[in-house]
Amino acid sequence: MADSLFTELKRRNVFKVGTAYLVLAWVVIQVTSEAVPAMHLPDWVNSLVFYLGAIGFPFALFFAWAFEITPEGVKKESDITTEDSITAHTGRKLDFVIIGLLAIGMGYFFYESRLNTDSEETAIAVNDSTSVSPEESLKQVIPEPKGSSIAVLPFVNMSSDIEQEYFSDGISEEILNVLAKIPNLHVTSRSSAFAFKGKEINIKQVASTLGVNNILEGSVRKFGNRIRITAQLIEAGSDKHLWSETYDRELVDLFAIQDEISAAIVKALKEQLGLNAKVAQRDMSDVNLDAHNQYLKGRFFIENRNQVDIKIALQHFTKATEIAPDYAPAWMGIAWANAFLSEIQYGSIPEEVAIAKATPAITKALLLDPTLPEALAIKGLLFDLSTEETKQAKGYFEKALELNPNFSDAMIWLSGAIVNDEPAKAISLRKKALQLNPMSLLANYHYGNNLIALGKLQEAEKVAQHMLNINPKHHFAYMVLGEIYLQQGQYAQGIKYLHKAAELIPSRPNTKFRVSGRLADIGLGDMAARYFIDTPFAVFQYWYKNNMELFTSQLRGVFPRAEKDSLGIIWRANAESLAENYSEAVKYYQLDDYCNTCAIAIYSYLQIGDMETAKRKLDLKKQQLLAAKKAGIKYWQGFEDFRPMEIEEMDIALLDGDIDKAIRSMQSATAKGYIVEYQIQKIPMYAKLRDHPQWPEIMAESNQRATEQRALYLKLVEEDNPSSLQIGIKHYEQT
Repeated sequence: MADSLFTELKRRNVFKVGTAYLVLAWVVIQVTSEAVPAMHLPDWVNSLVFYLGAIGFPFALFFAWAFEITPEGVKKESDITTEDSITAHTGRKLDFVIIGLLAIGMGYFFYESRLNTDSEETAIAVNDSTSVSPEESLKQVIPEPKGSSIAVLPFVNMSSDIEQEYFSDGISEEILNVLAKIPNLHVTSRSSAFAFKGKEINIKQVASTLGVNNILEGSVRKFGNRIRITAQLIEAGSDKHLWSETYDRELVDLFAIQDEISAAIVKALKEQLGLNAKVAQRDMSDVNLDAHNQYLKGRFFIENRNQVDIKIALQHFTKATEIAPDYAPAWMGIAWANAFLSEIQYGSIPEEVAIAKATPAITKALLLDPTLPEALAIKGLLFDLSTEETKQAKGYFEKALELNPNFSDAMIWLSGAIVNDEPAKAISLRKKALQLNPMSLLANYHYGNNLIALGKLQEAEKVAQHMLNINPKHHFAYMVLGEIYLQQGQYAQGIKYLHKAAELIPSRPNTKFRVSGRLADIGLGDMAARYFIDTPFAVFQYWYKNNMELFTSQLRGVFPRAEKDSLGIIWRANAESLAENYSEAVKYYQLDDYCNTCAIAIYSYLQIGDMETAKRKLDLKKQQLLAAKKAGIKYWQGFEDFRPMEIEEMDIALLDGDIDKAIRSMQSATAKGYIVEYQIQKIPMYAKLRDHPQWPEIMAESNQRATEQRALYLKLVEEDNPSSLQIGIKHYEQT
């Protein structure tokens, strides 16, 4: 019976129909999975196609059993005699259909496999000319925020006078500032909304890019002493106009008009979306419009975050205070620009000089307006720069966020103040900041670093790609790309990207230290030294040239540069520790808490017998490591660079005196592609590691990897710029 049933199923081509159906369904599902995101269709379309394919299979088998295709059409199988049946002929056709479908399926399989293989082998393939659109590059990285959300696009200047551009921008910014202070309303930050200034606007596309469900757009036309402002609130998903209005007013009523528009928008949102909020009333009657425009120009330039534009911003902020000495935002801008011109940020001014210039301005701003969120945040940033009172910095950031829950920069600065003690909260803050400000290079940079720390390197690459889409000439994207490659063990490519970052911001010492340190790791110390020749940090060339005596003696004559020179104090302390003058090192470590839990600082306290201080700092270091592990962190982030968590564990084990455990941690790190850092090979505190019987084996593996990466890097340099290779070749031949 079973044999006869099997024979009959075979004769009626039931098996072939089933096979053909399954292959065809697989092809359709694969094509749909690619077509749905490409056509911006909802995800449930994929589920629907799979569901229909699944329920169709038994019906296909039933029809193959019960019916037959004949030259006269489809007939019931029971109505056809055996002599008239053409199932054999139909079966041959089905064979060709199956072969064809299998060919298509295998072709797609090999194509997809090759793409995946290429992706894994090359890890990341990014260059300056990118083709991925900004609205696509972050969709899978940052989920859209829940609840009511809005972006205020820059109002279009309809006047012939180009000077009215900043006036039009001011309308948008003031409305945005009012809305941003409303709790539970997600408001896209200024820098992201203004990224679409002067561009052709597609509401749905812009809303998708910014992750919002409502868009406010409008226009401004000035004629004589009168102004006409048109505004409209649009629901992005349906393209439905929720509210629109036109205002004709005397120019003197500008700020009153802004308040009136803001109130109308919130009312519309409240009615349409159930938003329960009130607009804060502001007294802007005494604000000088010329000063306000100078402030807006300063805000435009400072957002670019490079030394040239920040200096231009400072000029505009200063001009605003000259026009209106009591205008608080302008004084805040002066403090902000001076803080950003610090060598620890984007400029070349020593840190203590930048703080000294910024402090009077921020004091004045807060005296004029104690509730200005930007002023509170900059005050916190100055504390954070000086590292004297991180708790005070945290308090100012939190107060700024109470007043403006959508202040993305304050979120990022707060995350920096708590990243070691509360890493999980810092990660959450940076994610929220990027949701609020998806076109911000700063938000993308810090979130990209988050992803690296968590070991999500492919997602971090998407963030870097997004940054290149925004601005391919900014150093942030290349810093993230460099670290991604380094953590994959591909030092040559990583150093190439870090070098690009250093070229784009030549005034900044920390970027130089980042790339030079990795060059030294792979045995190119002379190349590393070149970054410091003819700079204020020229002494560091001797560190990378392995002339430790000259390095320490000359550094003593240069650093610290002033009483409150945080970086200079730490460099001096580290140099004294390097020279094994531990009492002198501790004297400098006590002057500043910038290196509060650095292993070399704790080691120095141990060497002078201050066990109480050493234990307190080591316990804090252990707590930070435990918190990082709980947050899922795989790579420990120092000031800006990363290292495997195993190296942080190695430092703690070494300070605890457990050398065997420290060696095991080092072995675990090198097994993942880590190359032993130059400083670990040189600093006295690691001498016990270097004396361990298993150290030669660790260094043999590390040196082999360093040799490979050194050769690859020299090849990359030769391809890009043959003339810059000579010092590297000289050092390479000597080693």
